[in-house]
Amino acid sequence: MIAKVKRSNTIAFPVPKNKGGRRQFKQTEQHITLRLELSNVLQSTLELAQILQLFLDQVKRNLSVDSLRYQNEESSHAVNLGEPAKHSCHYKLITNEDSLGEISFTRDKRFAEHDLQMLELLIGSLICPIRNALLYQDAIASALRDPLTGTGNRMAMENTLTREVAIALRHKQPLSMLVVDIDAFKKINDIYGHAAGDCVLKNVARTLTQCSRDTDSTYRAYRFGGEEFVLLLNNTNRDGAVILAERIREGIEEMITTCEEKSIHITASIGVSTLRTGESASQLFDRADKALYTAKDDGRNQVISADPVTESRSLG
Repeated sequence: MIAKVKRSNTIAFPVPKNKGGRRQFKQTEQHITLRLELSNVLQSTLELAQILQLFLDQVKRNLSVDSLRYQNEESSHAVNLGEPAKHSCHYKLITNEDSLGEISFTRDKRFAEHDLQMLELLIGSLICPIRNALLYQDAIASALRDPLTGTGNRMAMENTLTREVAIALRHKQPLSMLVVDIDAFKKINDIYGHAAGDCVLKNVARTLTQCSRDTDSTYRAYRFGGEEFVLLLNNTNRDGAVILAERIREGIEEMITTCEEKSIHITASIGVSTLRTGESASQLFDRADKALYTAKDDGRNQVISADPVTESRSLG
């Protein structure tokens, strides 16, 4: 794999013949050994932040650098290490196959030509580890994402719920959950076909996202299974969760799904629960799930909260 690095121009690894008057950097046996050692160190982990920290540590052994910043807009990764200083140099990491993001370094004094050459030499050892780390992160994300709707899947929900409950209890912050179930979904599949059912599921997931844009909470949506979705709402008390649930219910009721020239109207029932002091993740879910089935039994297309308005034991 040939890697390219951009500062103000494009520089290839290994360094080609000098065509622009710039003195070519000679790689000594010591430099080759340094790159091999660095490559071995960077291959010891697949965590992007750890790779960059190891790289920065190695750079600091060879020249003065105060900070490193890595950013990849395509994958939404950003890592900042150290304290930014006055002078900087920037590189775009490019392979024959794709772009691996941008990396920049800062320090209090200007970077001399030999410093930049040394940086570029070391960056050559960073290409493969970053690429492997990004592929690893993509694989993890895919394993936790529902392929049809793009929301998180059940595994992602269970992992996140356990963590968020612990955080909410420790910091005494409100945490609420919505369990959303599409009413009479089996009939949709029976009447219109499974392709239409898939279209409905994707539209519901889109509506969940659209209805949450005006909320102040950190919002996470998951497809729990079949036609059931779970939403976790950070820093949201019982009343805020019920308001959002009603907005979602109305949005789904007004939603029209068109599939093979057929218009499909649906409704949804929603159960709401807000974390209580000392409550476990499974207890929070069970109460929201029971509230959902109460909504189903009472006629569907409605929101039911497991917590009274004046719930004194709620963290919210």
